[in-house]
Amino acid sequence: MDALPLREILASLVKEFESASVAADVSREHWRQAYESNALLREFSPSRIRITEATVSLPLALVDVASPKQQAVYLTATQLFRLLPESLSPLQRQQVAEQVADHVVRTRRMSFASKALVRTVAAEVAKRLREALAEEGRIKAELATLEPALTQLRIEFLRKVNANPERQVRFAYRSEDLAQLDASRLVRFDMKLGID
Repeated sequence: MDALPLREILASLVKEFESASVAADVSREHWRQAYESNALLREFSPSRIRITEATVSLPLALVDVASPKQQAVYLTATQLFRLLPESLSPLQRQQVAEQVADHVVRTRRMSFASKALVRTVAAEVAKRLREALAEEGRIKAELATLEPALTQLRIEFLRKVNANPERQVRFAYRSEDLAQLDASRLVRFDMKLGID
């Protein structure tokens, strides 16, 4: 049994609609020329039928569902910029965020899946703040809110990723394959297409 990803089936359907639209335009032009060359029909124009919507019902057989893909979601410099203390100037925050993001990407610990993310980012931010600020007490105060905010952001992203794991699903759809299956194993995929 030949299994195809659903996106290939849908792409084939869309291509067929596009081909039909081109064929309809060619046919319409042919009849327009025929009307113009005929003395009796010259005053009229060929009727124009336009299909603006189509509903397709596909019988499908589920062949395979792959295990969830591991998604790597990364902390960005923009997210880090928002987490940095607002007592820093916007320019300082931007510079620190970009420098830290650049460093952490190189250490391959930017992924929210990395347990070392919070510790690595906090240590690098502290290093950059020491360069930007002279007062050690102020640096500790600035970092007090960073680690909890980073931890919360990491938890939220991991929860979203784990709640909706991406799976690869494969279907059989050819009529000769489906005819060999019991009807109870088939599902119908109804799709409404808007056609320009």
